[in-house]
Amino acid sequence: MRLGLVSTTIGGEINIFDSEQRRFVTGGVTIDASEVTAVNNEKLLKAGTVLGKQDNGLYVPVTDMVKASKVTGAVADNNAILWTAVNPGDAGEDIKVALVNPSANSQDLAVSVIGDAVSVSLKTGDGGAIESTANEVIAAVNAHLTAKTLVVAAKSSTSSGAGVVAAVAPAALAGGADWNVTPACVLAEDVDVTDGVDAAASAVDMARLIGARLPATIQPEVLAVLHGITVV
Repeated sequence: MRLGLVSTTIGGEINIFDSEQRRFVTGGVTIDASEVTAVNNEKLLKAGTVLGKQDNGLYVPVTDMVKASKVTGAVADNNAILWTAVNPGDAGEDIKVALVNPSANSQDLAVSVIGDAVSVSLKTGDGGAIESTANEVIAAVNAHLTAKTLVVAAKSSTSSGAGVVAAVAPAALAGGADWNVTPACVLAEDVDVTDGVDAAASAVDMARLIGARLPATIQPEVLAVLHGITVV
């Protein structure tokens, strides 16, 4: 009986598959060399790279979706709040946040949501001055059953969160981004297109992949649209 780890290689490279039950893309894929980013003057795609198909029929690496975000307040005043969309993609830019001065005495802190708009009515004292701190706003938003499905509130940068916030007019989150192409398959072998020539390669659209042997973590939202791909 043999004890210990055994590495299986395919074409001289470490196997990324956990099972022999895998399905390759019929006819393989052709990598668009012009759309591969060079690193240290090399355009090398590792096995396990997620690919998507362009309108021209050529495949390129899928870029991660980006979550939209917005900062209100100021770090110097310790009332800066970082608002980040829960879901990645440019749809997060439809979310708006507002800090509202109720313009009344002795009001409680309250969070409300209408559509994609999160509004925080701030706490005021006997004289009508705003008393809510950034930390209090953060806690209230993250505890609200609906608001927490849209955004995550957090202290921004080195802000302590102890500072009293100021009213903020409805402001949209920004910087969200979708994938450059829809994830379609996973590259099954290393491909070098440094010479700028489009290259044919094999790719899988159904397989169990060993996560530790992939070049990067495959995000859950990517796995959700890849047909039959699981990572173990």
